[in-house]
Amino acid sequence: MEIDRKDVLKSIYAHIGCTCIDAVRIGDYHVADCDDNGLVDGLECFTQLADSPSPLAGNLLVTGVNEEGDSVSPTHSIDLVAGQFLISRAVFDRAFEHIDEPGIIGTRVAGFTIRVQRSRPTIIRPEV
Repeated sequence: MEIDRKDVLKSIYAHIGCTCIDAVRIGDYHVADCDDNGLVDGLECFTQLADSPSPLAGNLLVTGVNEEGDSVSPTHSIDLVAGQFLISRAVFDRAFEHIDEPGIIGTRVAGFTIRVQRSRPTIIRPEV
């Protein structure tokens, strides 16, 4: 994926799919750009960066950053960068109840319990 050097911000917007970004530092030489409004609407999941208290939502774009603050190619591998993120999502587990009424024997969904499932990002590599 390439960032258009003529209009870096517009290129980042296009890659993430938003119109307002927030940049979160990852060490001294990398930045994760994310949708600044990603936490506003209903969420399917959110991402946490190691040692950062704020959750991130929506698509993320990780770039390198030089001493002047310009976006450059990352120096770390995708595996190393992805290992610093944890994705959290709500999972609904069914709670069943037994039905034993005249003419009906079986189970039905009586409600749900909610748990948070956490996982590392899945790296999808393009086929060559």
